[in-house]
Amino acid sequence: MNKIALLVIFSVVLALIAGVGANFRMFDAEREFSVAVVADDQELIDLTPKQPYASLDDDGKLIVRFDTLAKNYPGYGNGVSPDTIYVFDDVFCISNGLWDGETIAVDLAVTPGLDGIIKLYSPSSTENNSPDDASRTLTATIPPGDEVCIGFVINTTDYVKGDYEERITVHGYKVT
Repeated sequence: MNKIALLVIFSVVLALIAGVGANFRMFDAEREFSVAVVADDQELIDLTPKQPYASLDDDGKLIVRFDTLAKNYPGYGNGVSPDTIYVFDDVFCISNGLWDGETIAVDLAVTPGLDGIIKLYSPSSTENNSPDDASRTLTATIPPGDEVCIGFVINTTDYVKGDYEERITVHGYKVT
């Protein structure tokens, strides 16, 4: 019996020494993934222009122009007036075709550090659901197969005549 106990203790000590001496430094694995970058009108979270001053360019990107170069409204107006506040409902819409049966959320942000003329609102937002509550950021939820429309408040108070450009980032994710 002592020999068996001695063998068991020896085996446990040997296993501990072998475990402590293991040197696991690296693990190599190769995996594949693919990402398709497509035009705004072909993606699963679709951006759709709803007003004549919103359109898709030749690359399929959503462009909003309030000047004579507006694709769907060419030659009408040179822009917006100084020292004025404009409200544009439903400039573009964002649809949820990505998650079958899943609600998604979208975060929109007007790029900081630019001109600060544009603020966003949507009736589907809990915080920015009217022009009075418009902000440089907006979050809205979109049920499956539905869409939310985004409006603009353009405030040119204290701006002089000139060309101004803003960019909007849209980030979509599944609501958990």
